[in-house]
Amino acid sequence: MQILLIILTSILIIAASAAIYLKYRLGNTVDNGDLEASLDAEVEKISKNKLSYGLVIGIYKNSNSFIKGYGTIDKKETSIPNASTVFQLASVSKLFTSSLLQILSDEGVVDMDAKLDELIGDSTTLSSSAKLVTLRQLATHTSGFPKIPKALIDKATRLAGKKNLMTDPYSHIDLKDVLDYLENTQGKRKPGKFKYSNYGMGLLGHVLEIITKKDLESLATEKLFKPLNMINTAIALTPEMQQHLAQGYTIKGKPAPLWTCGALDGAGCFNSNGSDMMKFVQANIDAKSFLTQTLKKTHEQQFNGNTGIGWMQPGFIDRFIGNKSVIWHNGLVGGYGSYVSIDIKDKTGVLILSNIAIDPSMIGTMITRLVRTQSWSS
Repeated sequence: MQILLIILTSILIIAASAAIYLKYRLGNTVDNGDLEASLDAEVEKISKNKLSYGLVIGIYKNSNSFIKGYGTIDKKETSIPNASTVFQLASVSKLFTSSLLQILSDEGVVDMDAKLDELIGDSTTLSSSAKLVTLRQLATHTSGFPKIPKALIDKATRLAGKKNLMTDPYSHIDLKDVLDYLENTQGKRKPGKFKYSNYGMGLLGHVLEIITKKDLESLATEKLFKPLNMINTAIALTPEMQQHLAQGYTIKGKPAPLWTCGALDGAGCFNSNGSDMMKFVQANIDAKSFLTQTLKKTHEQQFNGNTGIGWMQPGFIDRFIGNKSVIWHNGLVGGYGSYVSIDIKDKTGVLILSNIAIDPSMIGTMITRLVRTQSWSS
């Protein structure tokens, strides 16, 4: 027993020493003075120089935007993705839905703390728990709604089959399913604690449609995309976007279609490219857009919790490696991954778009640190 205790103590000492040394190294990173070269080296290290999918990385630093592509748009081709290449944004789409809420709140169209009962209670049967849910809770994942209600999962599984469910799961869910769940809200938790909910953000998008009498895509175009000149961002692909769409791939490397979210579009079915997304990143940082002051309100931590309005607050790994003032969001669907971060103190931003179903959050976290510690070449 004594020997085991000594071994465990030794392991803990070694682990603690390694963590302290790593934190020291991370906090004393040498600036090599060439951010692009450092980025290339980071991507090569991640991919071991054998990137079998497409990757577009955008950087915003010192009021300058930089976008670079790696890998291929399609395994059958050798074309490198670029700023015009279109990807599905997955859950990064939630930043648009939550930004719309903030914009409409600032315009006085809606009260962010209005309850569902006030907004849709006349037309939709609501459980006692659903009645009290606010728009702010939907935007901060504190409503208590599950990620996806079991009733909706059961329907999608029944229609698609368990084997094919993840090909395009939300396409089997319609608006009636979304609203019918509000009548019983089975599986809903007590509001207040963070519980990530695709259903909740999708519902928020629908409530905004009811309030404005406009569909979510038209609303986003009018209030967000057109003012920021984001001409290649939409739910339904334009012919030009279709022409530049990167083929999506599953984690096993098999071709995957775009997901169609229908009644839950606000949770994850916008499409965009690097050029447009960097305009959104810049608008969240610099006051060159009249929307900047509104968008900055979405960064503020809500309820002393995990999120702003849509944005995620720094996690343990972010804080450990020095990204203490970063806000971020990631996304993952059947054939695409995405990540966007903003360092609200250093005024830097990072974008990652990929055409494979692998969460790029860890890559994004490391590149966020890279952007913070490295400078442009002179």
